[in-house]
Amino acid sequence: MAYNLTALDTGSSRSFGIVTKRKGEVADALKLFEADVTRQPFSPNGSQLIVSPENSRAMLSDFVAKAKHQLLIYDPKVSDSAIVKLLKERARHGVDIRIIGKVGNNARDLPHEKFPGKRLHARAMIRDRRDAFVGSMSLRRLELDSRREAGIIVRSGHVVTELLATFEEDWAQTDSGKKQESEKGETPHDAQAEA
Repeated sequence: MAYNLTALDTGSSRSFGIVTKRKGEVADALKLFEADVTRQPFSPNGSQLIVSPENSRAMLSDFVAKAKHQLLIYDPKVSDSAIVKLLKERARHGVDIRIIGKVGNNARDLPHEKFPGKRLHARAMIRDRRDAFVGSMSLRRLELDSRREAGIIVRSGHVVTELLATFEEDWAQTDSGKKQESEKGETPHDAQAEA
């Protein structure tokens, strides 16, 4: 889950949770829990489970770097310098990057908007309308490198479609989304008249 089990998160915040029956991810999640309870080191088994600080930086960097057409991001604070560099590199290659949430000063030139609802707690990415990440780690150095956080990469079509639809609905309510909708409504004559 990308949210906490509190009334604020479950009743008033935008967030997501994933239920999986995939054996590799479930086994890794159980192994992680047991390792943390007994204060033992944890080594991921190569599943799609993402765990900070063990493999989150490598897996999320790879997730971002492989975006070919679009990367939609929910994040309370995108600021990690290496991730921001990757995002800017993808944008230079024509990838449609949109962030709902806040960004650090180093990412101000990336397209971003404040969450239009009450509160954003989601940490999620939808890549090329085919893959998604949902987890508890923001794209911040502290959450990638120091804290215990967990997430998962999903490729299930109906899950990705639902996340994508929710993002597009939220984006449509932002200033940028409203501007894009009004520009779509213009006729070619209207656009020429403004020029």
